[in-house]
Amino acid sequence: MDKNLSIDLDSLDPEEPGQGSEQGAWRGFSARKRNRHGRGRRGPMLDARLPGSRTREEHFEDLLVESAERLADRWSERVTAIDFRLMLVPNAKVLAKAQATGTRVPWATSRPGRPDRPERITVYRRPIEQACPAPAELAEFVHTAVVEQLAELWAMDPQDIDPGYRGWGNGFGD
Repeated sequence: MDKNLSIDLDSLDPEEPGQGSEQGAWRGFSARKRNRHGRGRRGPMLDARLPGSRTREEHFEDLLVESAERLADRWSERVTAIDFRLMLVPNAKVLAKAQATGTRVPWATSRPGRPDRPERITVYRRPIEQACPAPAELAEFVHTAVVEQLAELWAMDPQDIDPGYRGWGNGFGD
């Protein structure tokens, strides 16, 4: 055997056509089924259909979509024309405005539309998650934030937008 010959068996995959015949072919760590000692992760930790496989951001985004769809059933095109956005936290300008007025950190903000841009509702994930006492109530907190912003945009009572709306004074969020 030649002393200068070296073969990395981990980098060769005999099942891939043409790979085994090429000298020096290399696969990256993520392309291997296991790590170099044969004990690594072989696949995803959770099946993609299980709830634990989604990140908090993806779950929160699903709740926002559900809330918008729930309102679209009642208001159809008026709600579907709105640009819904999701941000982690409010920006410095929004926080400074809340501090100046002496109000809580906003769960969401809205911006009226113009002929060249649609109405926009921006929902902030962290303030809602921190205010929510239990994960099971998160969907209702998101929906409350969206309904409050629609009421502000359309200059209507939140009860008119969603008859099932429960505001701060009705035992919700206390």
